[in-house]
Amino acid sequence: MIIKSLNHLDSKTKTEIRKLETICSQLDGCTYLTDLDESLNVDKQMNHTFLCYEDEHLIAFLHLFIPTKSEAELSALTLSNYRRKGYFTALLLRAREELINYQIPDLLFVSQPFYIGTEIAKHFGAIHDFSEYVMALKRVQFSVQEIQSQLTLIDQKVDHLERLIDVGTSAFGDSREDSKSLIEMALISANRKGYATILNNKIVGICFARFEESEAFLFGLGMHAEFQGKGLGSTFLSLVLNKLFTGGVNKVKLEVESRNAPALHVYQKLGFKAEETIDYYRVHVNDL
Repeated sequence: MIIKSLNHLDSKTKTEIRKLETICSQLDGCTYLTDLDESLNVDKQMNHTFLCYEDEHLIAFLHLFIPTKSEAELSALTLSNYRRKGYFTALLLRAREELINYQIPDLLFVSQPFYIGTEIAKHFGAIHDFSEYVMALKRVQFSVQEIQSQLTLIDQKVDHLERLIDVGTSAFGDSREDSKSLIEMALISANRKGYATILNNKIVGICFARFEESEAFLFGLGMHAEFQGKGLGSTFLSLVLNKLFTGGVNKVKLEVESRNAPALHVYQKLGFKAEETIDYYRVHVNDL
């Protein structure tokens, strides 16, 4: 067994991972597709992907998404013939060393119909922390409409950086460092874009989109605390949807916590429907 630790994935490595996912998808009767975009990871030097080889063939991998210094999200997959033989544990221990080295305190096991199952997460002492719905809206289900509002939609630009950071820290309680990292990645990424909404010549809301072919995945949608609870977030989202669907996007997806009733109501009112549920199980890295 050989384990490789990587902080960057080249096209060859991504192809290896996709091949493993395809084999497992066919055998397990589902679709495995890991988000391998590393651009939002908070530390570019930190290893985030761990590959396990037998006889020069990739048989398992573990991937970390680390957008902040407080936690990492874990997804992993092993070829069926090699499951329950300790390969995942070996990868997890290697990942644990990296997390400790970079002082990341918590690990979130991502439990979906694929990747890490609930029982495995519990086996390593992880406790259910929260659940999210993946919701989707297709262009054919959405009617682009003229929106009467004082809000206007703009693309995020470098000149807006300080105000965008202010809105991010206010909306989500993030540190300025984490908020800045997220915004900067959207500004320079080839497949990401940041949007902002303006009221009375002032940026009051932000939103980001990741694009894959004709689909867009929204994240980081939030309003400055001063402007929350006034229905402006719903209008902002409608402006973003108008722009996306008139720009060639066929499907928009987003994630929302199942306990966030107000946001769920807004998304459902706009036509979003839940496609799947993701459960997150948290464990302190030092307890693994």
